[in-house]
Amino acid sequence: MLTKDDLKEIEKLLEPIRGTLDSHSKKLEVIDEKVSAHSVSLINLEKEIKAYLDALDVERKRVDQHDEHLGVIEESLDLNP
Repeated sequence: MLTKDDLKEIEKLLEPIRGTLDSHSKKLEVIDEKVSAHSVSLINLEKEIKAYLDALDVERKRVDQHDEHLGVIEESLDLNP
């Protein structure tokens, strides 16, 4: 069975580990702040890219419609593009 003295000795042994964990914890907080700051920028970029992709998709559909209309006109005029 452990005595109070044993527990105090174990606590002394763990003290350097606590210091190391505290310093790592502070570093992780800094990293987390940076990641959080960059997350907002990344989300904005993703939204911007999505908007451009949506616009590109609309334009592709318009071009396809024009191609279909031109195809009908070319056929009716008996043109070979």
